Amino acid sequence: MQIESVLKVGIAVKDIDRAIGCYSDTLGLTPSEIVAYEPFGMRYCMLQVGQLSFLELMEPTSPGSPIGRFIESRGEGLQHLSLKVADIDAAVAELKQKGFRFVQDSPIREHVGFGSAKFIFIQPQSTGGVLVQLVELVEPE
Repeated sequence: MQIESVLKVGIAVKDIDRAIGCYSDTLGLTPSEIVAYEPFGMRYCMLQVGQLSFLELMEPTSPGSPIGRFIESRGEGLQHLSLKVADIDAAVAELKQKGFRFVQDSPIREHVGFGSAKFIFIQPQSTGGVLVQLVELVEPE
């Protein structure tokens, strides 16, 4: 398995509008639109950094959502790291052979803030406490 790049850094925030102001005013990053993503009970905004890297600001839409639970237990801050891979199915198979555990049973295919992608999250217990997301960019269906 080859990691091609760090694709994005997910940051959990309580107030997405305030966070967008901070990152755009302070760092000069241009925000995308705010998108509601109900499968994970959140709203997110992508801020492009360079050619194909992003900061993803994520605000929970309910306290019981994954981002809501994260903020409740750890506070605002770094929530996950996304790594771009060329072949997610091969990467998952290789990591499973090495004993890694995943949040989902198999990759999810979605159109997200940076295009169409297949992604899966690795359990933090397998990666030293860091929630890692593997992402393969794919052609839209």
